[in-house]
Amino acid sequence: MEIEQFVAEGLGDASYLVSAGGLAAVVDPQRDIRPFVAAAAARNVRISFVFETHVHNDYLSGGRELAALGAQVVAPRAANLEFPHLGISDAEEISFGGVTLRGMAAPGHTYEHTAYLAVDERGETRGAFTGGALLMAAAGRSDLLGPDHTEELLRLQWETAHRLRHALPPEGAVMPTHGAGSFCSSAGACSERMGPASVEDLRNPALASQSYEAFRAIQLASPSPIPGYYQYMGPINRRGPAVFGQPPQPALIAADTIERLRAEGVAVIDARRRIDFASGYVPGSIAIEDDGSLLAYTSWIVPFNAPLALITYDQAQADRLAVDLFRIGYERVRGYLPFAAWGAGGRQTGTVERVRPAEVAGALASNDRPVLDVRFSNEQDALPLPGSLRRPIDQIHTWIADAPDGAVLVCASGYRATIAASLLLARGRNVQVCVDGGVADVLTAT
Repeated sequence: MEIEQFVAEGLGDASYLVSAGGLAAVVDPQRDIRPFVAAAAARNVRISFVFETHVHNDYLSGGRELAALGAQVVAPRAANLEFPHLGISDAEEISFGGVTLRGMAAPGHTYEHTAYLAVDERGETRGAFTGGALLMAAAGRSDLLGPDHTEELLRLQWETAHRLRHALPPEGAVMPTHGAGSFCSSAGACSERMGPASVEDLRNPALASQSYEAFRAIQLASPSPIPGYYQYMGPINRRGPAVFGQPPQPALIAADTIERLRAEGVAVIDARRRIDFASGYVPGSIAIEDDGSLLAYTSWIVPFNAPLALITYDQAQADRLAVDLFRIGYERVRGYLPFAAWGAGGRQTGTVERVRPAEVAGALASNDRPVLDVRFSNEQDALPLPGSLRRPIDQIHTWIADAPDGAVLVCASGYRATIAASLLLARGRNVQVCVDGGVADVLTAT
């Protein structure tokens, strides 16, 4: 048995190719299946199965894409998928190439959640594909289905973690889907993507906590917001995402086209570094810097699957971002424009007035202009910024129309402050932004 991991950095999630005896299976495939197909070809194996641990809330599955190439989709029976698949329940097994994946009911992240024990050719348990159950130094969130389900799912997650641990030898690999960077992961997930169960005994709150109550307190201590697109993923995955064969590739478009699209109300996302955006940007564009959080912030700003265009450095960046957006159901990228092409035509560019943390502290002390704190609510609760106006970035559509008149100063982290500032600038507001530094720096300078 050979196991290869594939990480979608923009989502913080992992998929796995399990190969044996000329056959292979993919566990929790991302929608862009090209890496799995290429790896299978390199190993000279045929992908015969797809195993889903649960109905995903944070990305569209590539299961149907692989099924179109001949694979059999295996999913928890209770998931009630609406397209052809093989349902599996606790203790049921699927074998291929001399190895076996054994289903193990693992509710907690979702009700139908199922882990898969990987049993090799010698009958030894090599590890478990734990999906959103047991993660690296953390457990999957149990609040994504709403407050009416959180308590029950938390208790199930605690019980699942211990069942999984008892099913694994100390050296058995914990191979989760969700990890650092995923909003499906609870706080505390580390950067590692897989590792031995014995390590999790010592550091994972689901295993190391002395009681369920202690685990519950850790899980609920600092709830992160839920990205806007999550509400659409489950229904689409249950119904079955549309099969494309290949992710759409964005076309190079002219600067005049960008202007026309903006006039039509199409969102123009500038994915360059925020420092570069501040130095010069296409008027009306939205700054969402290309990093591991771009997808979540895009979904809080741009309605689900609404058309959008990209401002990038080059084609390679545009192609990669279009694939990432495709993973979460944004299929209508109208094209991209390298920023250099905008400036080459002598067109007007905007600039952002930048301030340092000490200036933010001064504005709070003098009360001469409003300071908007656009961090998430849980961060504002944990580390208040006295004198500021709490305006969480994930709720921006509820407050931006009523932002204070006159000049405003925006802070949070530089990343989020720049996003909010760009949206205010697009509305013609007078904005200063703390691009470098965050609230902790402001408090230090106070």
